[in-house]
Amino acid sequence: MTATINSKTIITVNPVCPNSLSLRSYAKDVSESGVLDQDEILEDETVDSITDVYTVSQLRQKAQDNLEPFFGITYSFISKLDLDSSLSRVLRSRCSRCRFVIAEGLLSCSHELCPGRGQAFSAITGFDLLVDLTDHTGTLQSCSLRSPAAEMFLGCTPEEFTSLTDDQRTTMKWKFLLERCKVYVKILPSMKTKPGIKGIVVSCSLAEPAEVKQHVCSLQQL
Repeated sequence: MTATINSKTIITVNPVCPNSLSLRSYAKDVSESGVLDQDEILEDETVDSITDVYTVSQLRQKAQDNLEPFFGITYSFISKLDLDSSLSRVLRSRCSRCRFVIAEGLLSCSHELCPGRGQAFSAITGFDLLVDLTDHTGTLQSCSLRSPAAEMFLGCTPEEFTSLTDDQRTTMKWKFLLERCKVYVKILPSMKTKPGIKGIVVSCSLAEPAEVKQHVCSLQQL
């Protein structure tokens, strides 16, 4: 059966009724959970296959010219890394089956379409950070840095991180903050961000000075 619209059809914009409120709440929860995001879908790309180098402004320009997700490398400073904020802003638990975010204290997945509903609950806790990447051309804000890429970058598991003192977390933060890094990033369009694009860190490591000089000089000559 297919619904059709004709001259007698009445359309109510933003209806207020139990069903519409429930649907709106569900859509909001799904959106905020990240279950619909493409950031964990890395397709068939591996770090070794990502070779194109960009400045931050070039990443933005290519994203505007091409609405398809793409991968690249940028030699940028980590200008925001809130490792010393509350644990809930650094670590996040997700359902191991559908990746829906699990609120603190819950022992079940609330995602109505989870394939594991009715089965034993299983959750995975990992890093879920938002970092800013900055170079001489600008800043790419609120890039997603999640496990396992975050664990490789920080050299620390979520379990080890929870055992650190506040001072130790601050020390770890300043080990990487404002340091030039070699960042493998996935760029994709996003309606949730003001620039209209979202960056997902695939891999990140402190950059070698000689490598930075070589690539930055070549980009400036373009």
